[in-house]
Amino acid sequence: MSDSLVADNPELSRVELTVDGDLAGILAYDVIGETVILRHTVVKEQYGDHGWAAVLVRGALDILRMGNLRVWPACAMVRRVIAAEPEYLALVADQDPEVAEADRVVEAELTEVSADRSTTTGA
Repeated sequence: MSDSLVADNPELSRVELTVDGDLAGILAYDVIGETVILRHTVVKEQYGDHGWAAVLVRGALDILRMGNLRVWPACAMVRRVIAAEPEYLALVADQDPEVAEADRVVEAELTEVSADRSTTTGA
């Protein structure tokens, strides 16, 4: 049995999987507010087809669950793990945080334009 460890590396915005001391894979992410967008899972070729990608994803989800963070599964591997293990469904955010942020920006711009119009028209 191999010795493995899944750990967050926030400086590089990724969760890392080490197997017997060797970096075997990463799960890249971005954080928007309280939501972590899980972008892409990569496992080195020599560790492929042995279930290490699922180990990495489950470890990342467990880390995020301990931090009470929500996730947005942009990565297909993350979506597969969540679909296969429904206990992770509670972590999934209701909306893509990038879409929510874009909606907030548009709303703020519309509010600003409306305020400018009412000031210039005297309304």
